[in-house]
Amino acid sequence: MVANLQFLSVASVSVKKLARQIQTKLVLTDSQLIARTKGGDNDAFAELIRRHQDCVFRQAIGYLQEKEAARDAAQETFIKAYQGLAYFKNESKFQDASTFSAWLFRICKNHCLNVLRRMKLETRIDCDIIKVNQPDMLLASRLKKKIAGLKEEYRDVIVLRYYQELKYEQIARILGIPLSTVKIRLFRAKNELKKVFDKDEMR
Repeated sequence: MVANLQFLSVASVSVKKLARQIQTKLVLTDSQLIARTKGGDNDAFAELIRRHQDCVFRQAIGYLQEKEAARDAAQETFIKAYQGLAYFKNESKFQDASTFSAWLFRICKNHCLNVLRRMKLETRIDCDIIKVNQPDMLLASRLKKKIAGLKEEYRDVIVLRYYQELKYEQIARILGIPLSTVKIRLFRAKNELKKVFDKDEMR
């Protein structure tokens, strides 16, 4: 009889935990998950990671161009995010997923740029943005350097557009700039990159 009661007690706890996890996944917003995380609910932060890990990883790939380095960067991003939650007095700063994503973007971006500076890997950003009919290793290398040398505002929109594959409207929300500014920056950034090919064709 006692054993049965113990079993029922354990089963009841398991069911409650499962129900809480289901609720966390299906009902709660990012803002609510942040509040629960600050209250000590590790399942809530695990759900935040699940929701945003793919985007953070793609962003890190856009900057670092190595899967292993990108995985490490993504992990560091969420560690810093978890540690940073304690400094926010309320969750109103994260009213929706796009706002929380913008915060993660800044954390990941800053971490990746620090990695690039430390390892002197500014030239290791991929050149897949522009399609080349006849691949040229020297030209590709020059293009990588060109991307790395772009102004930060241009490099940001390229990473968000071509690596995270975000729409213009999403980029505008994350960077906090008008939609028209996003289009202008992308246009200018691509023009800068195309100059690499134009110069090559003139030789």
